[in-house]
Amino acid sequence: MVERCGGQVRTHFGGVYGLDFTAILMMAAAMGAPGALLSEILPAIEPVVVAAYREGTGNDD
Repeated sequence: MVERCGGQVRTHFGGVYGLDFTAILMMAAAMGAPGALLSEILPAIEPVVVAAYREGTGNDD
């Protein structure tokens, strides 16, 4: 489930700035994943996912 979160991002002209928690929680519900657990861990993994996108694109803003 966490790997699939990487595709649910919020972007702007400068690149990825966060995860789309609403989309992730809807996807989790559809997959039968525990939404309450994801609600607890999403804030912790969000900076890691955003940093990975920025590293991959060379955007350090």
